[in-house]
Amino acid sequence: MTIEPQGNAELPQSEINARLALYWLLNPQAAPLESFNDDVQRIVSVLSSKLPSLGVDDRTQTLIEDHRREAAEIEKAKEIASFNRAKERAVTIEEETQRARVAEMVDALLAETLTTDALDDIEELSPVVDGLLYRGTVARINGKPGAMKSFVALDMAGCVANGRPWAGRDVVKGDVIYLVAEGAGGIKKRVRAWEQETGCRMSGVYFLPRPIQVAGIEWMVLEEACKRLRPALVVVDTQARSTVGIEESSNERMSVIFQRIERLARESEACALLVHHTGHVGEHGRGASNVLGAVQTELLVKKEGKGAERVITVRIDKTKDDDDTAEVRLLPRIVAVQGMTRRNGQPETSVVLVPERTAVFAMAGLDPAVSAAVALLDKHGAPIALGRDRLRKWLAERDLTLGTSVLAEAISHRKKREALKPPEIKDEESEGLFDA
Repeated sequence: MTIEPQGNAELPQSEINARLALYWLLNPQAAPLESFNDDVQRIVSVLSSKLPSLGVDDRTQTLIEDHRREAAEIEKAKEIASFNRAKERAVTIEEETQRARVAEMVDALLAETLTTDALDDIEELSPVVDGLLYRGTVARINGKPGAMKSFVALDMAGCVANGRPWAGRDVVKGDVIYLVAEGAGGIKKRVRAWEQETGCRMSGVYFLPRPIQVAGIEWMVLEEACKRLRPALVVVDTQARSTVGIEESSNERMSVIFQRIERLARESEACALLVHHTGHVGEHGRGASNVLGAVQTELLVKKEGKGAERVITVRIDKTKDDDDTAEVRLLPRIVAVQGMTRRNGQPETSVVLVPERTAVFAMAGLDPAVSAAVALLDKHGAPIALGRDRLRKWLAERDLTLGTSVLAEAISHRKKREALKPPEIKDEESEGLFDA
């Protein structure tokens, strides 16, 4: 049954609905609420929230609550719609404001464009290591764990600090800041071995034996320090230890990180050189792909062979403006570090990388790996008369190793060389051996 309103039939429907709602609130038992139209039910639900309990049945109370929820949802929708309209209006106002500045912005943009003649006024990149590293740019050395990429970075740092050519490439001398974010315990013997073999001190290299997080405030402190010192090179070894907690596969996150690194390089006019790991698959630097576009130079370090057969190759994977077909080949030379011994009394050893074509132990007519093996045996005074098995045991007692394939050739070469010596030289060397 539907209840019809009594009274003046010319009243507006809204007035009729309000009177019916008031009537029902005063006489809830007179008729079921659902017998009224939806507008009356909504008015009842709103007014009833401000009144004491009506004492209605559960069905009527559920109906009232349903209308309250509906009214709340409608109100929320109105608020959202109002916010969206305000947001759209704000965007429109911002666009209008920007359009008002377009004319002067166009003039400023056109003033920045250069003719072909004006290109001559742009300063060229200032090299640190010719063809590889440049001031004001970011470079990266990638490699698998154990590929000796940190040795390559340290060798570059020492050469830059001394103005010493690196792998046949010219170097512009300058100070170096080296962040040893990984493996700080071994940096001393590596540096001493390099100084011992090259005869140069790393006086211009400033080592910080701990990481600085690129995303933290201390990176800003480093930026200011670099502005004061004006180094030619800043080495971050490694990228992973200096970006802890950053998702390195995220292009968005790594873009922010590299903006900070680029800012350090740009404002201090240094080359920022990162040492990084390659991924499990492929030979590219691990993580976000957009990083490759941010670096001026990217190098790949690989280790080939074992023992004396090892050769370290440094391949140019990317350079924006130089020849990327060149490859540097380095031979790892084991060095007994003077003044440093192990607990067992044996000399402490480290590795120094020597360019293959200029290695002091390279011998005409010999494979570089065999040359390295002969030099190692000579340096440690290995007896020439020992055969392969006894010599291998002799080497093992001194924590030295040589690959089987090169060991036999090295033994053969040393014996042939010995046979060619005049008898008087052999006697003098024998006497010197016993004197030792």
